[in-house]
Amino acid sequence: MNEISSYLEVGVSFLKRHNVPDPDISALSLLAYVLEQPELDVKMNPDIHLTCAQEEQFESLLIKRATRYPMQYLIKRTAFRNAVLEIGEGCLIPRPETELLIDVVTGSLSCASEAVRILDIGTGSGNIAISLAMERPLWMFTATDISEEALRYARKNSILNRTNHQINFVKTDLFNGVNETFDAIISNPPYLKTEDLINAQTELSFEPSIALDGGQDGLSYYKRILKIAKLALKPGGHIFFEVGYNQATDVIELMKPDFELIECVKDYAGYERIISGCFTNDEAHNFSFTGRQ
Repeated sequence: MNEISSYLEVGVSFLKRHNVPDPDISALSLLAYVLEQPELDVKMNPDIHLTCAQEEQFESLLIKRATRYPMQYLIKRTAFRNAVLEIGEGCLIPRPETELLIDVVTGSLSCASEAVRILDIGTGSGNIAISLAMERPLWMFTATDISEEALRYARKNSILNRTNHQINFVKTDLFNGVNETFDAIISNPPYLKTEDLINAQTELSFEPSIALDGGQDGLSYYKRILKIAKLALKPGGHIFFEVGYNQATDVIELMKPDFELIECVKDYAGYERIISGCFTNDEAHNFSFTGRQ
């Protein structure tokens, strides 16, 4: 057995004994991180040798991963859409299902003017605003978060992905103090019920609760955002939410008083995941809206 295979076998076996999900993926990712090489290169070059320091680092990372400490925090990065993001404690880890939100926004605003302005509420690592900015280089964004630690990562990620000229990051609660109007509001707010968060899988215990806890019913932030959304939207502006797997009906009911053309898009697992709507206003819309199922 070659050296790389030996290390991977030891790592996988150790993680399996501690009931870590996908131990083979974790072991390979950690080994690639230690070697500072792409995972494919590690697999294709079995004769790579580890130094004593690298062996110790790999062992230390395996021990920490065995506690269910998130992989993304261990390797200090994650991929989202076309972006590579730095990530760490104090910053919510972007989920793959959130990438669907990017598809819905770009599809729905496909007829928008080049000068579209977007408000991203609760930006976290900046994943949503950065991904949209990369795909729509003429759009401009204001991205808010109440956490200075999250914004530190978001600003760095914006620079790393060359979108910092498009995004203004603001530390505030929702959009308090942001005195402008927007063509669209986008948000993936905290939506776990407090009770569910307490009983959630171990990895979640390492992520900031402020970015996960949606209150007793999980709807606290939707209610707050919708209550004041019309203050930030231009006539005919749109709103886009990611919601929990069983929250679509409740969020739609909250939207009905002030929004029309409400649409729901299911994720790849079949859960109703993205809700969008148009702000009810008699004035002409700035752009057409294309809803998709």
